[in-house]
Amino acid sequence: MVEKILFIVFGALAIAGALATITRTNIVHGLISLIFTFINVALIYMLTQAYFLAVAQILVYAGAILVLFTFVVMFLNLREFRELEQYYRWQKYLAAILAPLALAQFVAVVVTATWISSRQGITPEVLESVGGNTWGIGVTLFDNMLLPFEVASLLLVAAMVGAIIMARKEKRPSVSIREWAPGKEPQPDVLEQEV
Repeated sequence: MVEKILFIVFGALAIAGALATITRTNIVHGLISLIFTFINVALIYMLTQAYFLAVAQILVYAGAILVLFTFVVMFLNLREFRELEQYYRWQKYLAAILAPLALAQFVAVVVTATWISSRQGITPEVLESVGGNTWGIGVTLFDNMLLPFEVASLLLVAAMVGAIIMARKEKRPSVSIREWAPGKEPQPDVLEQEV
């Protein structure tokens, strides 16, 4: 009973952290909310006795991935990015079409799914007899789930390419020379004060 209550609490906190991540206007606050979400997901793994996944969640996601996100945020000049004109205006129309399709697919999967126990007879004793939780995850990941694993790696490569494109500098100079109207040129002492 206590495990169910903790599962509901950690799940609700993870959902709240995820919502805070996508609704914050300050990106640093969004990163902190994302760390909070990752920690709650790790606690859910601990409750379900998936200790390897819990440790991997903390080390990989709350550690390495968040450090990567932090460096990306530091290298991007977000004020300048907001001021830049968006070159691909058609993307918002494409997103307006694809977002409802993705939602419909998600709803269809949830409605048609057969909800069975995820354990399927796998107890801690069975895991110990085959070499432990880590061995079971490795065999499942690289035998039964190899295609989704490779698709996830392609998605990560696409995200990396997108980050590189966002971070590259523009070729045109960002400083323009001010032109004065005839008769409105400032005096040299005024120019020195501005500099």
